[in-house]
Amino acid sequence: MLFSVWVGCSKNESEAEEEIVAAEEEQLPSCVDYSSVVQDDLMTYWNLFVEDVKCSRGGPDYGASHNAVSVRFVVLTPQQQASGVTPDHAGFSTFNGYCFSDIVDIGVIKDFWEDYNEIQKLWLMYHEFGHDVYRYEHSSDPSDIMWPSVPRSDVKINDFIEAKNRFIRRDFEGVRYIQCPDLD
Repeated sequence: MLFSVWVGCSKNESEAEEEIVAAEEEQLPSCVDYSSVVQDDLMTYWNLFVEDVKCSRGGPDYGASHNAVSVRFVVLTPQQQASGVTPDHAGFSTFNGYCFSDIVDIGVIKDFWEDYNEIQKLWLMYHEFGHDVYRYEHSSDPSDIMWPSVPRSDVKINDFIEAKNRFIRRDFEGVRYIQCPDLD
C-alpha cells in the first residue's frame, strides 16, 4: 500500500516566515569586529580581547602589559579518552596565568572547541581571559561570561555583547576575584 501526503504552503505561512526573518534583531554596537577572529588561531582571540578592552573601556593595553602569552589547543591522548579521565571543562587557565600579572596561560580542549559555534568560542575565550587578566572567579549567573559553562548553542551575538560589556566594566552581580598567595 502506498500513501501519499501533500503539504502545501499557503500565502499566510510564507508571510509569517518573512515576518520572522524581518524580526531578527539588529546587532548591538561594538567597537571590534567579532568575525575577525581566525577560529583555529587562538591568538586572534587574545588580540581581539586586547582591542576590545582598549576601545570599550579606554584601556589598559593588556597586549603591552602581558609579555608572556600562551593560548594553545590541548589534544587529549587516546589513553585519556579511553580511560574516561578527561577535563570536564572546555578551557582552562593556570596558576601562572591568574597569579602573575604579566602572564596569560590558557589551554583549550580541541575536541570541545570543534563542537562550538562562533559565539560559544568567543564566550569561552573571554571567560578564560577573565580568569587570567581580571582574576575573576566563576559567577553564579548563567548570563555572565564567568558562568562556569559555555552557553547553549542558541546564544545570540547580542547576548555575548551584553555579557561582555558587563564583564569589561566589572559590573556583574557577585563579581569575585581569585585570591593568590603572597608570591613575594
